[in-house]
Amino acid sequence: MPIKKIVERRRKGFTLIELLVVVLIIGILAAIAVPQYFRVVEEGRFAEALAYLATLKGSQERYLIKRGSYATNVTLLDLPTVPFGHFTAAAPNVGATSWDITLTRGVSPCPGGSCYTVSYSGPTGSMACGGANATLCTSMLP
Repeated sequence: MPIKKIVERRRKGFTLIELLVVVLIIGILAAIAVPQYFRVVEEGRFAEALAYLATLKGSQERYLIKRGSYATNVTLLDLPTVPFGHFTAAAPNVGATSWDITLTRGVSPCPGGSCYTVSYSGPTGSMACGGANATLCTSMLP
């Protein structure tokens, strides 16, 4: 059998080096894409907190106009009854001319690395982050 036919018969598949290069390229792409994906997912969850705080601010202002003081409990407000999916809300701390509330993302201990708190002070609208992963939250503040 001529050598040319033997060489042609062997070239029907991929070499080990070619397969390793493909696996390496897929690994590099995954190393870049997976953290980016989780960051985008967390930004979507953070948007839930921002929407709730905007709704809460408007509701507190309406309560202030009607009753002359801020509500000490969120059940007194005209908030929609949409449950939180990713945050828990503490009762608002109310003063004579201001109020603040803290939303907590995740539970302690933080198994997935996405635990943080979002503190909102009204009526000024200042926000701050705290907790185990405050840097994740801080990068998403408006």
